[in-house]
Amino acid sequence: MKKLFLLIVLMLIASVWLGGLMLQDPGYVLFSYRNTTLETSLWVGILLVVALVFVSYVTVRLVLGLLGSGAMVRGWWSNRGRRRSVAKTTHGMIDLVEGNWAAAQKKLSQAADKSDTPLLNYLGAARAAAENEDNQATEELLAAARDSEPGAELAVAIAKAEIQIHRGQYEQALATLLQKAKQYPRHKQLHRLLQQVYLELQDWQALGRLLPVLRKLKVAPLAELDEIEQKTVLMLMQRVMSEAPEKSGTEGRLEKLREIWTQTQAKVRRREHLTLKYTENLQALGAPQWAVPALFDSIRQQWSDRLVELYGVINGPDAQDQLKNAESWMKTHSNSAILMLALGRLSMRNKLWGKAREYYMASVKINKTPVACAELGRLLKHLGEDRASQEQIRQGVEMLTGELPDLPMPEPRTAGVTQLVGS
Repeated sequence: MKKLFLLIVLMLIASVWLGGLMLQDPGYVLFSYRNTTLETSLWVGILLVVALVFVSYVTVRLVLGLLGSGAMVRGWWSNRGRRRSVAKTTHGMIDLVEGNWAAAQKKLSQAADKSDTPLLNYLGAARAAAENEDNQATEELLAAARDSEPGAELAVAIAKAEIQIHRGQYEQALATLLQKAKQYPRHKQLHRLLQQVYLELQDWQALGRLLPVLRKLKVAPLAELDEIEQKTVLMLMQRVMSEAPEKSGTEGRLEKLREIWTQTQAKVRRREHLTLKYTENLQALGAPQWAVPALFDSIRQQWSDRLVELYGVINGPDAQDQLKNAESWMKTHSNSAILMLALGRLSMRNKLWGKAREYYMASVKINKTPVACAELGRLLKHLGEDRASQEQIRQGVEMLTGELPDLPMPEPRTAGVTQLVGS
């Protein structure tokens, strides 16, 4: 408040001082231009100059204001177009999610020109066109997407492959993916789609070559990759076994089988079903010697009654070593009836009759099964224990047929009786 008052006082003093100067000596100014002259006092001339400067300043500000308002109008119009593009893109994406393919294609493609992300608009529109089975529009929109963002060729190729897979065009999708896989050998989504295509085409050999890459890139959970590998190995073995014998011969098929087996992940080939199938194929080709180590490795890692039973009957090259390996499992599975049965059979192959008898009896004691009773009965018969042999065989038959009802039986035949009397 005091500053304002002081300013007013100073302005009054200056006015009085200037007024005195003007009265004391008005001065003289002459303006001349061609035939026109203007005479005035110095003070009026100064006022005219000040007025001219003020008018010029106002004019410049006005012009700049008008120009600025034009830019604002253009900016407003541009923002209005962008807002409309965003709104149309949003509604197009909603239509895409809801399955309104035609509407989604139209809105997304129309909004692409003014969109900040035209690539996404074109890709979404292409997917909608594909769902709408408009093949020509799909190709055109994919091309527009590629042109809108030169650095997005991989994204466009992946989108194209996904559309081809959706259409069931697996050969075309494979060509699209393989072309980019050479450029991007470590891209997860690219290899995930390759895995899907190979499965659809049932190209097990190519899938087998791809599996190490899939594991390295971790394109799927390990359990899922293990399942895929098991299926691949089973199908590859089936293909080998279905080959005509004259094509590669027994030795050739056996070599292929072993190559497939050795290239399989250890934890996968130890699976019960896979080991059983491999062993079955080896026996069919007359090479049980290769089945013994496969069975032993699988059982050692994960116990399986089915594999143990098979280990007991497989005819390996070294029966003594086979028995020794099986006996090592008694430390942890001494109460296994299946193991005792297998040990009995392996003892038989080693001609250890007494040991075989003990193992068979242990198996029957733990769990009396028809097979164990039959094996024990067969051995007892050859050992001359006919009565004990018949008892074991009878018990085995009863387990197979069920308990027999209590019925009257004929008297034992005496010497000389050769026929039974009946109706």
